[in-house]
Amino acid sequence: MSHGQPYQKPNFDYFQVRPAYSPNNSLLPNAQFGQPVNASSWSESLDDVQQGTSQGMASAGRAASGTEHAKHRRTRRCWKGSRPCTYPKPKTNPKTSSSSKSGTARAKAAIPEVSDSEEEIDVKKEAPAPDSVHRSLGNSSKSKAARKNTRSKDAASSKHHAQGHTQPLPSIEQSEQDVGFGQSPPTDTSSPSQPGSLSSHHIDHLTPESSLSPEKISLSHLPHDQRHYVEYLRTNVTYHHYFLGNDANYFVRHILIEHALSYEPLLYAVVGFAAYHATLKKPDGKIQDFLGYYNRSVSLLLKSLASNQRHTDATIMTILQLATFEEYLGDWVNLLGHQKAACSMLTELYSIDSIMENELRRRILAWYSRFDLFAGFLSGYETVLGREWFAANECFHIDQAMQHPESIHCRLQAAIASHRVIALDMILLFAKPPRGAISPQEFQKENELLAARIRGWKEGLEPLLSDERYLVESFAGAPKRDENDIVDPYRPGGLMHGPLWTVNFLMMDWLGTSIMHTSQTALIMQKQPPPGLKDLALDVCRLFEAVEYWPGSAPGSILSAQAGLGIAVRFLPQDERHTMWCRRKLAKIEAQGYIYPPTFHDQLANLWGIPEVHHWWLPDGEGYPPIVRSIRSFIEARTPSLSKQPKAEDVRTMKGLVDKLNID
Repeated sequence: MSHGQPYQKPNFDYFQVRPAYSPNNSLLPNAQFGQPVNASSWSESLDDVQQGTSQGMASAGRAASGTEHAKHRRTRRCWKGSRPCTYPKPKTNPKTSSSSKSGTARAKAAIPEVSDSEEEIDVKKEAPAPDSVHRSLGNSSKSKAARKNTRSKDAASSKHHAQGHTQPLPSIEQSEQDVGFGQSPPTDTSSPSQPGSLSSHHIDHLTPESSLSPEKISLSHLPHDQRHYVEYLRTNVTYHHYFLGNDANYFVRHILIEHALSYEPLLYAVVGFAAYHATLKKPDGKIQDFLGYYNRSVSLLLKSLASNQRHTDATIMTILQLATFEEYLGDWVNLLGHQKAACSMLTELYSIDSIMENELRRRILAWYSRFDLFAGFLSGYETVLGREWFAANECFHIDQAMQHPESIHCRLQAAIASHRVIALDMILLFAKPPRGAISPQEFQKENELLAARIRGWKEGLEPLLSDERYLVESFAGAPKRDENDIVDPYRPGGLMHGPLWTVNFLMMDWLGTSIMHTSQTALIMQKQPPPGLKDLALDVCRLFEAVEYWPGSAPGSILSAQAGLGIAVRFLPQDERHTMWCRRKLAKIEAQGYIYPPTFHDQLANLWGIPEVHHWWLPDGEGYPPIVRSIRSFIEARTPSLSKQPKAEDVRTMKGLVDKLNID
């Protein structure tokens, strides 16, 4: 098929009513949003992490005992309905040679052992002094020019990995096999890969990761504690714990680990994240069991940045892993700092062209973009990364879905990418009225277009929602339905399984987006929201509980579903039955490690008129694990000293969310 010619329209179209992306369309501006983030700004966020650790540790112990972005060339075109959409064509590099080294493969040296003694991993002892942190970051900035000369070699090597290793397009039967999403990808008996011998090229955008068979990675060179936690991650942690969207277990359990074995800061971040989830399952778990690994990762990352080591995929993956950790801890201020750091590094390492060249980098972009949207959603600010990055990712996946309409995997990836652009445009549009950046008439016009896109996205998903092959018809083995339940989670055909498992989470995301759009529109237009919001909220609750109770759900599934529930609980009836249902679900989520910040507790305590919710969800501390109590005290103790900027404070107080939902 020649470029520039319309593709034959498939039986789904996520943008049936979407206006063309052009500089003259204020809803879809051809401009960068947010302010540039230089090396010193994202380095300061790492400094803040270090400064707050010792203060929080003391409190936790007590609680336990009682730049403008460059414009990049667009070369390929896809067609969504009747309109063209451009996205970058991967560039070829004829100079690629075997001497080119990828960033992470360069670090093949054995990782030095770190004692697992208390003295070695003590958080206070590992924290570098603030002045040394600033000096190291200054050196990192000075070394940027030197790294530019090596980055082209990195790109060539990565391109070498991306070319010549893609797997053939699976048949419809292969791509739609009923894979257990909670199971580890099968392993073969081939010889172990060496650390640094990266196999990122095995990821193919046409192939569901659950059908991949990664080679076994040798962990024998690791100290016992690190080996234990890496194995724990491979067997107990899924892509749901990382909020990665669709069938990313191969990325989490193989690619991420493989990069970690070649970059020590990432290794400690991954080990710390696994240790965190393992600690939550221990009745006597202590915050020291995982926090030392986290702090060691930050310290090693700073040393890496201060040295002449070039930044690589593994470097940005380290920052994203730390940010994921901080979201779980409820440390949303530091999460914002690492999100900015990741954006700065992402725009340093990649262009819009290069980041779309292989699946690993597209995973990195998807991982980052969720944090950017998360921060914008909470604070009410625009995203830091420009819209064209989100649009390039969307266009790539839409193009693939159009070329391979029989591939469920491609269609789901397209749906995820499209929904994120809709969410981004909603954030951008609703950020305009408070600062007087749009007239009421223009807002109404653009908002109607946005509403039509939201509806059109759901219509585009209908062919998958109606696929009877993957409807869950039986909940055999699930708990008996509670007579006080507010929904029927066991409704036949109310849940998708197999290759359409992701659809359940997409629908919760769509319901949350619809609730947010409807409620915020009513607020801005100074009208009462329509009564249908309660029904949307109940649909979220039903899907959440169906995912929770279905015996085939993967570990961490309810953690992937928590965002939609956090929105829905505000629009349910406020009688005792509905309120107690919400309290029990939120307690279960937090007990599994997703710590809600005090502001979230405070908002719901005030909404429900139940003061004890300020402290914990359930009466008399029911279901309140000591380790969760320690984590909350640790974060609360260090947060006040870290909220230096208005946006950080607005994230901490969830200003954007409160403003969007503040309807009497």
